[in-house]
Amino acid sequence: MLPPHCVRLLLLLVLGAGFVGGCASSRSAQDEAAARAAAVGTWSYEVEDVAPLDQGRFRITVQDGDLRGIVRDRRLGRLRASVRVRDSRLEIDLRDLRIAGYIEDDQFTGLLRRSQWEVTTRRQPRARSRFRSASLFARRIRSATAVDKPGILECQSLLREAGDCE
Repeated sequence: MLPPHCVRLLLLLVLGAGFVGGCASSRSAQDEAAARAAAVGTWSYEVEDVAPLDQGRFRITVQDGDLRGIVRDRRLGRLRASVRVRDSRLEIDLRDLRIAGYIEDDQFTGLLRRSQWEVTTRRQPRARSRFRSASLFARRIRSATAVDKPGILECQSLLREAGDCE
C-alpha cells in the first residue's frame, strides 16, 4: 500500500491533468469559433494568372453548424462550395478546384489549384486545360453577425466594440 502523502500527490496529479485537459478543450472550441467568425461573410476576389476562376465574390455562411459557400464567378457563374477553416487557414472546394490559403485582417491570400484525381476508363479521356495553379487574393466586403453566441467567444474585442457582450 502507498503511503498517504503519495496517494495525495497521485490524486492531485490526476485532478490537475483533468483540469488542464478541460481547459485545453474549451480553448479549442473558442479558437474554432473565432476562426469561423473570421471566415464568415462576403468576400470579393481576383485571380492572378490564367485560371478557370477569374473574379467575383464568395459568401461563407453557417448552416446547421457547417460552413457553406457560394461562389459567384464572372466566368463560371454560381457554384456551391464546401468550406473548412482551421485557425487562420481557409479551404474552399468546388467541383474540381480547391482554394486554400490564410485569412489575416479581413484579407485572404491563397492558391487556386485543380483537385488531383485519376480515373481509368476505356473511353478516350477528354482534353483538360493545362491549368495547375494560380494566386487568389480576396478581401472581406461584408461581415456576418457573430457565428456563435458571445458566451462561446467570451466577449472578444470585436464583440465588445459591437456592444453584443454585456
